[in-house]
Amino acid sequence: MEEKQSSRAGLVVWLYTTKYINKLKRYGLIHFVSKNMNYAIIYVDREQIDTLISTISKQHFVRKVEHSYRCDMPDTFDGVLDEVRALSNEDDDEDNLVKVIFN
Repeated sequence: MEEKQSSRAGLVVWLYTTKYINKLKRYGLIHFVSKNMNYAIIYVDREQIDTLISTISKQHFVRKVEHSYRCDMPDTFDGVLDEVRALSNEDDDEDNLVKVIFN
């Protein structure tokens, strides 16, 4: 199965205040805003990400801009269950060995 790169990338924008959150709408899609932690997650085009980071960073209400690596993480969990079963079997073997030694 082919995985193709998404045409958008996520940015974590740390804010001084969430009062001006509507001004971020002109740069991309606002996905989430945390009023308690003062940050926003926005999605922008990958081709324009470098220019948008510098532009957003210059805004007076922005503390810092970081890349969000959520889009780059795999969203399928093929083979994870097999790994968990293998680790579980190893733990059972160790438990049995401990019981034999101390009994």
